[in-house]
Parts: sequence; structure tokens; C-alpha cells
Amino acid sequence: METSQLKVFVNQPSKNSKKEISLLQMFSDLLEARFLGKQMFLRDTKAMFRQSVLGIIWAIFPPFLSAGLWVFLNSSGAVNITDSGVPYPIFVMCGTVLFTTFTHALNMPADAVMAGKSIMSKLNFPREALLINAFYKVLFDFGLKFMALVLITLVLGFSLGWTILLFPLGALVAILFGFSFGVFLIPFKMLYGDFKRMLAIVTQVLMYATPIVYPMPESGISRLFNTYNPIYYMTAIPRSWFTNEEVPTIWPFWVILGVSIIVMFFGWVLYRITMPIIVERVGA
Repeated sequence: METSQLKVFVNQPSKNSKKEISLLQMFSDLLEARFLGKQMFLRDTKAMFRQSVLGIIWAIFPPFLSAGLWVFLNSSGAVNITDSGVPYPIFVMCGTVLFTTFTHALNMPADAVMAGKSIMSKLNFPREALLINAFYKVLFDFGLKFMALVLITLVLGFSLGWTILLFPLGALVAILFGFSFGVFLIPFKMLYGDFKRMLAIVTQVLMYATPIVYPMPESGISRLFNTYNPIYYMTAIPRSWFTNEEVPTIWPFWVILGVSIIVMFFGWVLYRITMPIIVERVGA
């Protein structure tokens, strides 16, 4: 084949910003990227199992290790957790699974783009494929944790009700909330390393400030803070569904879902606008 017959794509900052933020073009690229995103997910998942002896264990182990530590501290008297109404191991495992799922969804978009930087600067493809790959990874990771949580709960002899069917839907809202902000923060995390470090500190603080491993306080500054803390509702409501307990007020759950959709859209627009800059920077 002659060189003149080869089609060559050159990545460079786009001068036509209207094309980049056109709704029609955005959704067209999203539809075009579905297959590639799925293939990326399958490739990365297979590679993860090939390169690790324990494989699937690494996806399940962290939240349950953290929950086991809190169960040990509570049973040994090192910390004194008030009665939550359900067995504490179930309470803390459910909370840590939901919170780690949220943080995973928050970090995965930028991680997926960073992992794909080697091909971004060389190949012309819909960049939404990287986000689809990231979303599939978050769903897969949660699916593994959910199955492990159900299995451990049954082994401990805790009876599950029909409301457990709502738990994945609640977790999906937590995933969308984390993923939407994760997409919005991609340009900042890719271009400035400080955002990644700051986000790690903020999520660690929120882990202890939010009633994840302890029940909602009855009074005080902590209760006032968590009354307006969306992370509390996106963990407390699905956990109540899982344990078949009385659900806290439900309206903040729908507010979180609405905010997630809005932030996701604007994050997607920002992602497309800044992608030429990101490609130029990572390809340098």
C-alpha cells in the first residue's frame, strides 16, 4: 500500500469550540465510544487477573479489612460505638462498602484517563470510551463487594428482607454522585497534582466525619453537619434497605441524584473542552 493512501490523524487543540460542546456531537461520540469502552474494560479486567495471583480478592479485601478492624476495636473496648439497631459487623461492613464504592467512583475517571494517556496522544478515538471503561470498572468492583457482603451477612445468620433488592439502586446513586464529581475534576487532577493529594485527604476526613462506622449522633455539631452532608444520606438510606430498618427521610436521596446528573453534564462538557489541552500536556 502506498504511503499516500494511508489516512493520518493529527491531534491538536481544536479551534472550533462549538463542535466540541455540541450536544449532538457529544451524544454521537458517546454512542460511538460504547463498544470501545467495553473492550477496554474487558482488556483491563483480564489483565488484572493475569497479573495477580489473588485477582478478585484485591477488589473485595480493603473495605472488609477496614470493617474488621472497627469490629475488633469495638469488641475490645478500644472504642465505644452506640447500638445501631443491627449487629455491628453488618452495620460497619455495609457502611464501608458503600463509602469505598463512592470513593472508587470519585477517583476512577481521572485514573482511567491517566492510564490511557499513552494512546490518547497517538490515536484518534472518542475520549468518552475512557469514561465508559471507568464506569464499567466501578460497577464491576461494586458487584464483587455486594456479593461478598451478602455472603458474609448470611454466614453471620442475619436474615435479609425484600428491601435488599433496593440496595443496588441506592449504591448506584452513590456511584453516580462520586462519578459525576470525578468527571468534573478530571482536568484539575490531570493538570495539577495538588488536587489529587487534596482529594485523598478530604475523603479520608469525610470517612470519619460521616456516620459510616458509627450511628448518627443524636445531638451536637456532628449531627448538625451530617444533616446537610449528602454522603450520610447516600450511605444511610441504602444501608437501611440492606438491613431492613426504618429508612431516614428519603427526599435528600432524590436531590443527590438530581445534583449528580447536573454535575455529570457540566463535567462532561468541561472534559471535552479541556481534552485537547490534556492530550497536549500528557503527550509532551
